[in-house]
Amino acid sequence: MDKTPEDKYLALMKIVRKRFDTIKAIKSTGLDNYDIAEITAFHGRKIIEAIAFGCLIGTKNGINHIPRDAEGQYNAETIFKSLTRKGINILQNPSEIRQATEDEQRQHNVKVTIDGIQERRISSGELIKMYQRMHNWLHELNPYTKDGQQIFYSKYQNQLNDDLNRLMLFLKTHFLSIKGQGFYCTLWDKKDGQTRVISLSKISDL
Repeated sequence: MDKTPEDKYLALMKIVRKRFDTIKAIKSTGLDNYDIAEITAFHGRKIIEAIAFGCLIGTKNGINHIPRDAEGQYNAETIFKSLTRKGINILQNPSEIRQATEDEQRQHNVKVTIDGIQERRISSGELIKMYQRMHNWLHELNPYTKDGQQIFYSKYQNQLNDDLNRLMLFLKTHFLSIKGQGFYCTLWDKKDGQTRVISLSKISDL
């Protein structure tokens, strides 16, 4: 039996959740050096790839079509640029579900509503820059162009930590949609801590 887009997105976000948990566990050791940063950058880059894959799932779900030069791709930068060239505007939107107010219930006949969190948004251009920055951690430093691990670490560790934290807030609770079709996701559900994905068509039933 083929998986639904909702199932595929949930499976992808569960992997993302595991990567964030791994980053947290690594950082909880108290170790603070180049080797630790290198490992977290690896997971961060994979998280950005999952963000791009999620956009492909949302695109397929919403318009039943994925650009040919993005389908089968693994490089997040290539995927984001392909979607942009095709004029496909889809990206995770940090959001929270809340109970609708009495006015909202009367005006729109809804029980719940989704509020976007503007300050947590990241553009595809910013994601590409993060992706490129993390890529720099994943290659051995060329002794003819780099000054060594300690200097590299001192220069870029704060930026890496900031990028990882922004990614976590970006995906913690979000929705992804195109032409009204998509999903709401929470990586850590408040009730049981599980990762959950809900089709937007089912939100009104909550």
